[in-house]
Amino acid sequence: MRMALVCGAMLPGMFAIPVAEAEPLQASDITVSAEPDSLFAGERLHYMIVVHHDGRQPVRVGGLEVGPDKPFELAGRSESSAKLPDGSMELRVTTDLAAFGIGRQRLPGFTVSAGRDTRFTFHPTVAVVVASMTDSTMTRLRPAAPPVGPGFLPWLLLLPAVGVIGLLVFAIVHLLRMTLLKDSRGAFFDPSRVARQKLRSLDRQLSRGLAPAEAYETLSNILREFLQHRFRFRAMEQVTQEIAEELESREVKARDLVLKLLLRADFIKFADGLPDMAECRSSLKIAEAFCYGTPDQLDAISGADDSTPSSVTQG
Repeated sequence: MRMALVCGAMLPGMFAIPVAEAEPLQASDITVSAEPDSLFAGERLHYMIVVHHDGRQPVRVGGLEVGPDKPFELAGRSESSAKLPDGSMELRVTTDLAAFGIGRQRLPGFTVSAGRDTRFTFHPTVAVVVASMTDSTMTRLRPAAPPVGPGFLPWLLLLPAVGVIGLLVFAIVHLLRMTLLKDSRGAFFDPSRVARQKLRSLDRQLSRGLAPAEAYETLSNILREFLQHRFRFRAMEQVTQEIAEELESREVKARDLVLKLLLRADFIKFADGLPDMAECRSSLKIAEAFCYGTPDQLDAISGADDSTPSSVTQG
């Protein structure tokens, strides 16, 4: 009887099937791709993330490194999971990203978690090329024309003509520069004051029901007009990247803040962004501080976080 009891206790252990542990997730199990691999600033690309795993633990992809301070902004996301013929699982995450900046941009990193114990950040090496929105109509090299040397007499006539034309051009440019900063009464106007008046008018339109997306487009035009008159370059005709180069060459204070506002307006216009009213009013305060602030106030807003713009004392 004693032997029977011992054998009965040992039988469950003898026939127990060992349970295999889940294989740890590794970086080699993750693949990424992007389509297209080159695009203009403001356009969208499809960013695909594929994770292969054994299916014994739930796998999640999150923490995508996108946002206003990054070269990419999230415009849409979907994910699906499927079982492969070999019995393993495949998690497929598809995102739509709006690309900004110029040049080669590495795809954004993300966080992968499997169960409770495995969690790591994956940084892809794949990159896409973002080109300027300024198009070029030149598609081929033109043949060089053979040089033609003018005679002695034409040179004598040409030099005085060039001098006269140069004087006329100088006079016209001088008159234009003198009249561009005059109002209808002939008095010089202050670009900062004009920008502040337009920003306050835009704030009142928001209170009357103007959509924040439309307000961002008007805000972009106000900032470009202010930059054109204040620093004398064609900001109304340039893309944001060209404006960034102009401001950097002039060492303009707090230029990073106004560039972030212009990039935000570009994203809303070209990538169908949906700003809220609080974000729009915060951007108006930053723009007013940039256009009408004192040097100390410009230093203050440069060191402050964009979500809480510094207040500007009105004179």
